Amino acid sequence: MSQSDESKQSGLAGMGRWLAVGSELPCSVIILLYVGSFLGSSMWGPAGATTGAIIGALVGFVFGVYSVYVTIGYYDRLEHKVTEKRTYAPPPEEIYEEFDLPGKDETEQSTS
Repeated sequence: MSQSDESKQSGLAGMGRWLAVGSELPCSVIILLYVGSFLGSSMWGPAGATTGAIIGALVGFVFGVYSVYVTIGYYDRLEHKVTEKRTYAPPPEEIYEEFDLPGKDETEQSTS
C-alpha cells in the first residue's frame, strides 16, 4: 500500500483543509457584514447601518460561495495530480536486450 492510499484511508488526514474551506463562507459573511454596517452608518447614519449590514452580508455570502467553489476546484486539481500514476516506458534497447540466463540443468549442476 502506498503512502497516498494510507493517507486517504485515515479519517483525520485531510481534515484541516476541509475545516479551512468550511470556515471561508461564515468568515466572509461576518467580515463584510461589519464592513457594510460601518460604511452604512458613516454614510447614512444609524438607519443606514442596518441597510449596509444587509448589503454587506449578501455580498459576503456571494463572495464566500465563490471562494469556496474556487478552493474546492483547486483541491480537486491537486488531488487529481497526486493520484495520476506515472507510466514507465523503458528504452527500446532495454526491451530488445537478450539475457543469457542459465538453464535448469546448469543451475542444478552448479549447486551440487
